Amino acid sequence: MRIVFFGSGEVAGPTLEALRESHHEIAAVVTQPPRKAGRGAKVRPTPVDELAGRLAVPVVRTANINEPLQVSSLRGLGSDIIVVVDFGQRIGREVRDTPPHGAVNLHGSLLPKSRGAAPINWAIIRGEAQTGVTTFQVEDVIDSGPILMQQSLDIGPEETAGQLRMRLARLGADVMLRTLDGLAGGTVQPRPQDEAGVTFAPKLTKADGALDFTRGAQELVNHIRGIWPWPGAQADFVHAGHSPVRVIFSLARAETQTQTQTQTRAEQAAPGSIDEELRINVGDGVLQVMELKVAGKRLMTWKDFVNGYRVTTCDRFVTPAGRP
Repeated sequence: MRIVFFGSGEVAGPTLEALRESHHEIAAVVTQPPRKAGRGAKVRPTPVDELAGRLAVPVVRTANINEPLQVSSLRGLGSDIIVVVDFGQRIGREVRDTPPHGAVNLHGSLLPKSRGAAPINWAIIRGEAQTGVTTFQVEDVIDSGPILMQQSLDIGPEETAGQLRMRLARLGADVMLRTLDGLAGGTVQPRPQDEAGVTFAPKLTKADGALDFTRGAQELVNHIRGIWPWPGAQADFVHAGHSPVRVIFSLARAETQTQTQTQTRAEQAAPGSIDEELRINVGDGVLQVMELKVAGKRLMTWKDFVNGYRVTTCDRFVTPAGRP
């Protein structure tokens, strides 16, 4: 098949590389224009833009693929299909109608579960043991089009969203190749999504990083894993006689307790306080932090943090000031 590839973020990289190495032909890569990013707000091309340059594939940079001039240019490419992975723009009907096979998207969930911008994060936050990837036909309503192919994947017990994202990206590249081969050979047929099974995975915001230590230990661990590396699970460390220090947790383990133990502990320890074993008291047990960072600094072990900030049972962690 002759393909126009729509992609911007790093998740799209494995699929673009797989397509380049396959028997399919890439007519062009369409991506978002360079934007300011990182410290210093330097203008940088998208990860897909950089990868396409290394692969010697023609690149189209546009902030709106639905503009009439862009639609006309797409028609002129004579492609068979549009492949969409981590693109970041709405794809209108006129764009989808430019090739005979329309547009096929790769989504990081087992649709109709977790429609939306952050399916990988929410799968971990919600404590799910399994997720997967789906290829589907793009339609007007986000992530609602007919399913072409799916493959599931188990979520590791300590896996973060960042780690899972790249595993799914590699799996998705293989599923997309098989989808294209199936469409070309007539062996893959679209099937409608079951609307009764729809759930949503909305885009994360910085406010989603705020930790609430009244919640359960395993719930907090899932939260920490699910929002690493962005926006990061945030709390303020309150150290006697010092200004609060913003910290971001990256790895922790849960130790839950029986109802009797929880009631006994609640009489002695407030959520967020430090116990005698230098763990954090939470809603139904304790949180053992293994790795964290002070905002603006590098990751460190919990032991290094304890030693560096002289953590004692007089200290505590609280939900960040000004956060929900």
